[in-house]
Amino acid sequence: MLIYLFRDEGTDNLALTIDVTGTNIPSVTPSTDWIFVEVIDTLRSPPWDIADFQCVLRRLRVDGFYLFEAEVNDLKNLPTGWARRPQ
Repeated sequence: MLIYLFRDEGTDNLALTIDVTGTNIPSVTPSTDWIFVEVIDTLRSPPWDIADFQCVLRRLRVDGFYLFEAEVNDLKNLPTGWARRPQ
């Protein structure tokens, strides 16, 4: 399964979606601007602990997207293998 990672240019908000365009991701603020970051191929390697991953997959199946916030200033907080925002 391919999952697409987007981030809001103005915040630390991140979103996962099964829609390659990301148009199904709702705006968090009036100035939300979702920027594509990378595609995650879940068949090659799940991006985090399998129990957490199952929860995210359920949300993706129900809603088509999953929103979360990350402390991207501390790169260790993003799952291994995910693209990093330049410092």
